[in-house]
Amino acid sequence: ILHTNGLGLNYTSSKFKTYKKKSLINIDLISVKHDKEYKIFGSFDENAKKFVYGKLNSLYSFRVGLGNRLVLLEKLRENGVQLAINYSGGPSLGLIKPVFLEVFKYDISGQIAGISLERYDPELHSFYNIYGRGNWTAGLMSTRLNPGAFFKFGLEFEYSTNREIINSLEIGFSADVYLNSINLMVNNSQRRYFPSLYISCSIGNKFF
Repeated sequence: ILHTNGLGLNYTSSKFKTYKKKSLINIDLISVKHDKEYKIFGSFDENAKKFVYGKLNSLYSFRVGLGNRLVLLEKLRENGVQLAINYSGGPSLGLIKPVFLEVFKYDISGQIAGISLERYDPELHSFYNIYGRGNWTAGLMSTRLNPGAFFKFGLEFEYSTNREIINSLEIGFSADVYLNSINLMVNNSQRRYFPSLYISCSIGNKFF
């Protein structure tokens, strides 16, 4: 899945209810970025990793949803296109992971003595002492959970030339709402509501 706030993975299982209607089970894991995120280099060292200045937390959304697929236009020939609408909703669990950075440490003479991995603190860390982004696993054990709900609605184009194979492209709208507000960036208001537009490419099998 590629969406306006990031990217992710989706698993969908569907089952016929009627000739043109299927029930859906969706499982999504997506990253959610702030629209003001911009990666920069903090050091001239080519080994330093880019980081987002002012980013306090990373947000990932784990969704489990139920819904339906309704066929609007059937595939009339083998190399045709089937048009359908998909809609689903359910619980969404926000995974909030604090950002860790590698920062320069100085000795009493003002010379660089080493590099330390620290949780980003806007009061302590600036352009002048940040070396680069820490490893993704840093802060994993400090991840907080924020329960919520989601809804998504999409238009699906299924274009497989094989009856037993699924090749489809879906475009649509989704929104996550969380119980508690989330602060992703310094000097930006906290948010509970995260809408986005998405495009999803699916590959799979049909079992008859």
